[in-house]
Amino acid sequence: MNAAPDWRLERYDTLGSTSDLCRERAEAGSEAGLVIHALRQTSGRGTRGRTWIDPGGNLSMSVLLRPDPAHMRFLAFVVATAVFDALAGGSNAEDLRLSLKWPNDLMLAGRKLAGILIETGEEAAAPWAIVGIGVNLACAPTVPGRELACLADAGIVLSPPDAAARILACLTHWLEILERDGFAPVRVAWLAWAHPVGSKLAVQRGGDYIRGLFHGLDPNGALMLQTDSGEIVRSVAGEVLLVG
Repeated sequence: MNAAPDWRLERYDTLGSTSDLCRERAEAGSEAGLVIHALRQTSGRGTRGRTWIDPGGNLSMSVLLRPDPAHMRFLAFVVATAVFDALAGGSNAEDLRLSLKWPNDLMLAGRKLAGILIETGEEAAAPWAIVGIGVNLACAPTVPGRELACLADAGIVLSPPDAAARILACLTHWLEILERDGFAPVRVAWLAWAHPVGSKLAVQRGGDYIRGLFHGLDPNGALMLQTDSGEIVRSVAGEVLLVG
């Protein structure tokens, strides 16, 4: 099984959800590499049941992958690293104030720029992953209680088709690294582009949040948080907030 398939792009003027159409194709037996791109999406989904609002001019696309089951748990980091790599475009990420937030959010000056939603399943015993990618390129939607950014805020003008092409090229690169070298080099790149070690975070645990300092990723991608008592707490799920 090739880690990075040949991409087959389908572009639509308007769709309800790129991931819904991609999922239909996956369940019908489509091969890995299908890319569904909508210039406008009317019923996009975000994490934790949130709506992903697309007013147009931004990127909404979903990708069908059929990864090695052993690599499925690392996809969030691979995709986030690829999207960061594509959007930074060789620029100094610190100058752009672009960073990653565990596990797969892209932040611009502390505000959310892009989100990634991964849905998994299997068809005829063959596992698949639908990777939904949303990037605010031209404008940031207004969502009560949330701080959002767009790439244009950093003075970068990128069309949705160009953004899609960049991301797919970088996704090919990072999937090949995962296949060849495992998670370790992906982890190194993710940490280099994430909020720095020592950043104040709050991690959701049930109905509460645990506060502490970011202590890195363990070898399997779990977030490590150092609490006030010095204890290192590992988290594999839950919302993460940047504090202060």
